[in-house]
Amino acid sequence: MKPWTLAGSAALSALVAACPALADVTPEEVWQNWQDFYASSGSTVSHASAERDGDTLVVTDFKASVQNEAGTSETSIPEIRLRDTGDGAVEITLSDEIAFSSSGPAKGEGAAFAASGTVKVPGLTGTVSGAAGDMTYTVSAPSVELEILPTEDGKPAGKVGVLLSSVQSTSRVSGPAEASVVDGTFNAASAALNIDVQDDKTGMTGSVNMADLAGKIAGNFAGLEEEEVSKALALGFALDSALSFGALNYDFDITDETGASKLVGGSEGGALQVAMDAARLMFAGSGKAVTATMSGAQIPFPELKLSYAESGFNLTMPVSKAEAPQDFTFLSKIVDLQVSEELWAMVDPMGSLPHDPATLVIDTAGKVLLKSDLMSTPEDAPPDAELHALDIRDVTARIAGSELTGSGAFTFDNSDLTTFQGIPAPTGKMELKLVGGNTLLDKLVAMGLIGEEEAMGARMMVAMFAKAVEGEDTLTSVLEFKDKHFYANGQQLQ
Repeated sequence: MKPWTLAGSAALSALVAACPALADVTPEEVWQNWQDFYASSGSTVSHASAERDGDTLVVTDFKASVQNEAGTSETSIPEIRLRDTGDGAVEITLSDEIAFSSSGPAKGEGAAFAASGTVKVPGLTGTVSGAAGDMTYTVSAPSVELEILPTEDGKPAGKVGVLLSSVQSTSRVSGPAEASVVDGTFNAASAALNIDVQDDKTGMTGSVNMADLAGKIAGNFAGLEEEEVSKALALGFALDSALSFGALNYDFDITDETGASKLVGGSEGGALQVAMDAARLMFAGSGKAVTATMSGAQIPFPELKLSYAESGFNLTMPVSKAEAPQDFTFLSKIVDLQVSEELWAMVDPMGSLPHDPATLVIDTAGKVLLKSDLMSTPEDAPPDAELHALDIRDVTARIAGSELTGSGAFTFDNSDLTTFQGIPAPTGKMELKLVGGNTLLDKLVAMGLIGEEEAMGARMMVAMFAKAVEGEDTLTSVLEFKDKHFYANGQQLQ
């Protein structure tokens, strides 16, 4: 697998620097834990001085840098003040501005990347309490402002800015620096992203605004010094992170070789989740009441609008080889998708089809046997895996007045790859129901989108697997694999 990506790591380090996995009863112990944490993550730490000023340990010209085959990064903090509050806690304050930089070599046809910038944290304070090996810290900041100045092949490529308001976080940190266990939460009243980037031929300017951010992060950060993900996981690295947000809106102007275009939209909220450990990998996301409007030279009418009521995605899968099959899930859904009438007019100028909202749901789960570690598999090689079970919990497709629904469950015999020509022999059944299919097919023929012969062939194919039931245009089908044979509605076809 590729090395850990450095892009953005310097900025993340700068933010974490305000509340890292450090805490103890004295400023000196906090400072030592801080250095140990960065060293354990593969960073080189330096400073000009670390001296007491009364009840406060003052660290000047702090720098944490990382260098590996993916590139380099550095975070610089002019001053860190660690004050003994007298009650077993340590107060952390930082300079109002933190600097960072990162760079990486060109890969393939891409340009060498580099970025520098600042994190402004006026008024940020952190309080750390607890004992060595089990610490709790809280951080508060009226605002956190990040500015990134990217370059491509040494040329300025614009600016990216992020502004968070009313930031609060609480975390508990335990364990040694080289394997810190973290469990924390994060909140911000709002977030604003502003982008102004360009190169010789393309450019983008715009903004994204979000309200009511809430996040969590839990995990074991063992193996952060490793460049390969698989090695970090073997050492115990684990992460479970989530972010939710409320109302969102965005507005972008984009230019490329074809001309100028515009993208505007928003949603009522959404969520993202990423989890990874030696056993599993999970990506999930959702959105609600999403809208988007696009215009530009490539769109053959003034603007294209789309919206949907709900979306969701979830992929959870094993990553390590095992002696027994492991669980996986896959969900993808978009509910009540609508597009502007101008687009419908291109395919249905006479209004022959119902322009009802469309829905697509695929919800599955199952078991797979991994014979090798997924993270160690070369990128150009397929994983060495066997499918042992598949539960189709829901399949729903609704468009233009027709609806297909179904569910089923199958197991697979991987010792038999001959009965079904290379596919592990399945056992199980799936039930399907199609409403409005013949009506939709008739309208497509009348519109000239499908020829009579193609429609006849489609009807003959459907007749092999489905039967008519109640209503004028309802078909059902039970597809079953048993005893090395295939049945449709009880009739053996293989």
